[in-house]
Amino acid sequence: MNPEIEKIKLYITDVIQMDDSTFNSALDYFVVKEIKKGDYVLREGQICDRITYISTGLFRTFHIKNGNEINTCFCMENSITSSHESFVNQVVSKEYIQALEDAKIVTLSYKNLMKLFQLNPKWESLSRVLTEKECARLSERIDALSFETAKEKYLYLLKKQPEIIQRVAIQHIASYLGVSRETLSRIRSKIS
Repeated sequence: MNPEIEKIKLYITDVIQMDDSTFNSALDYFVVKEIKKGDYVLREGQICDRITYISTGLFRTFHIKNGNEINTCFCMENSITSSHESFVNQVVSKEYIQALEDAKIVTLSYKNLMKLFQLNPKWESLSRVLTEKECARLSERIDALSFETAKEKYLYLLKKQPEIIQRVAIQHIASYLGVSRETLSRIRSKIS
């Protein structure tokens, strides 16, 4: 079995119990791709017609407002990335998803996911659990943006996702935290 397919299988079976035959029913639907740093898997104005498992690499999700990029999420290996509103509702996306590193991904189209739902309820269970996890992540993000200081947000990111600090450019981290690059530089210098 392809190493990327093995990784997504481990990811899925870590989220829910799924037997081999149920997982294997999706093999013809998974598409393995290599993505180069800087490439987009989604642009504003497109409909997100696939969900993406990241086998290797790092992606950012961002919006553009008044000409400024506003980062809303960083997703790295062994996670899922998607424009969830666009994917679930099959509407035009308001966001971009871009590779910050060369990456290997496994995609599953919306159409094929709907076919899997019909084949076995385990796929619907997986979708529900992943949606619940995304809702919890978004709630946590809203709380952080609403109630924490810039320093608290940075310390939380450092604690929860230290690899982001090492792998993502400072301007992207600053945008994600909702602070200027200069403010983030001051926070970092005081902490170190």
